[in-house]
Amino acid sequence: MARNRRNKRSVQKLTDFISLKTFLILFLILTLIIISCVGIIYYRNYEDRQLLAKQKEELDRQIESIFSETLQNIADNHTRKPDSVIRISAVGDILCGEEMLKDAYEESTKSYEFDQMFKNITGFIEGSDLVLGTMESNFTNKPYSGYGNRNSPKSFATAVKNSGVNLVSISTNHSLDYGKEGLKTTKTCLEEIGFSTVGDRLDDEPVNIQTIKDTKIAFLSYTYGVEDESKKSQKDLESLNIYSEKIAKQELEYAKENADYIFVIMHWGAPYATEPNKEQKKISDFLIKNGADVILGNHPAAIQPMEIKQNSEGENVFIAYSLGNYISSINNDVSKIELVLNIELRKSGEDGKVVLSKVDYTPIYALDHGEKAKNRYELIDMKGVAKSYASGNKEIVDKGTYEKLLDGLDLLQKVIVPKKQEETVQKQDEETPKQEETPKEEVVPKQDEVAELNQEEEKNKEKEGE
Repeated sequence: MARNRRNKRSVQKLTDFISLKTFLILFLILTLIIISCVGIIYYRNYEDRQLLAKQKEELDRQIESIFSETLQNIADNHTRKPDSVIRISAVGDILCGEEMLKDAYEESTKSYEFDQMFKNITGFIEGSDLVLGTMESNFTNKPYSGYGNRNSPKSFATAVKNSGVNLVSISTNHSLDYGKEGLKTTKTCLEEIGFSTVGDRLDDEPVNIQTIKDTKIAFLSYTYGVEDESKKSQKDLESLNIYSEKIAKQELEYAKENADYIFVIMHWGAPYATEPNKEQKKISDFLIKNGADVILGNHPAAIQPMEIKQNSEGENVFIAYSLGNYISSINNDVSKIELVLNIELRKSGEDGKVVLSKVDYTPIYALDHGEKAKNRYELIDMKGVAKSYASGNKEIVDKGTYEKLLDGLDLLQKVIVPKKQEETVQKQDEETPKQEETPKEEVVPKQDEVAELNQEEEKNKEKEGE
C-alpha cells in the first residue's frame, strides 16, 4: 500500500511538472504571438505614416495652374496707368438627382433644404467678380423629378445662388423638357432669385453682356440639341439657343461690336468621356475663328482637357472642353470629380485692351455619405481634405474615400493638361513674378484616354437621361 502511495505521489509530481512546463511553453508561445502582432501592427502603422507623409509631400507639390501670362507681356506698373483685374469663376452642370431630392426633404416642414450640400464651397468663389454655371434642371409647377423630365424645387436654385453662382446658362438638352412655357417659367424663377441667365431666345437679347469694373464682357450659350427633339414644336425649338454656325456667327459679331471680351458656354460632347470628340473640336475652332475669347464646355458629366489656342490675331483663347458637374447624384467615380475654375482677365490701363492673365482651378469632390446618412451629399475640397487626412486627421473621411480623392486628383492631372503644353507652362510659371496675394494652387491642360463606361455607368447614362 505504501509503495502504491509513493507511485501515486511520483505520478502526481510528474503530472504537475508536465502541466507547468506545458503552461510555460504555451505562455511563451502566446507572448511571442502577441509581441509579433504588436510588432506587425506597429510596422504597418509606421509604413502607413511613411506613406501618408510621402503622399502629403506630393499633395503639397501639386499645383493647379492652367495658364499664367509670361513676364514679357506684363507691363511695369510704375511707368503706366494701373491695369484692372477681373476674376471670373466657373463651375459645370448643376443637377438635382432623385437621390438629392430625397436627401433634402424635411418631413417635419414638408420642404426641401439643399444649402448644406454647398457649405464647404463658398470660400473658393466668394472673391470672384462673377461666378457662372449651367443649370440643368427646370423650375416649374410640375412634380419634382431628378430624371427624365427634370424639375426641381425653387429652394435648390436658391441654395446654388447662396453658394456664390450668379450667372447660369439655361441652354441644355433638358431645357425643353416642359416646352417653351417651362423654359419661360424656369427663366422667370431664376431671375426672381437673382440669377442672370443666358442661352434662351425668349426675347431679343440672346447675348448677355455684363459690365464688370468698366469692362463689358459678353456671355453666349448654346446646346447641341434637346431630348426628344423630333417631338418638339418649331415654336419650342425657336425659344432655345440650339447651336448652329449661322446663329453663333451672328451673335459673335454682335458681341464683338458691343463688348470687350467674349465667353461662350457650350453644352456638347459624349457622356462620361474624358476626351473631347471631333465635333467639339470643330465647333471650338469655328467659335475661335469668329471671335470667342473663352470657351467653357459641359454635358459629359466628366472633366475633359483644357488648352490654350491662338486666334488669327495671335491672342490667347482658353478652351475647357468640359468642366464636369458642379453637383449631382450620378453614382460613378468620374462624375464625382468636380472643379471650380478661376479665370483672371487683365484690362490695360493704357489702351483698355483685355487679355487672359491667369487660369487656375480648385479640385472639388461630390461626396456621397451613403443612403442612410441624414445629410447624404456634400461638396468637399479634394486636396484640402486629402492633406488633412494625410496629416493625421482620420475622422475627416474614411480611408476608402481618401484613396478615391487621391485617384481623383491623379485623374485631373492626367486629363486636364496636355503633355505638349507642360514645358511651355512651366517656363511661363518660372518667368511670372510672384503675386502679392496668396498664390492660388495651379496646373495646365492634358488630353488622355476616354473613360471606359462600365455597366454601372451605362445604367447611370440611361437613368440620368444624358
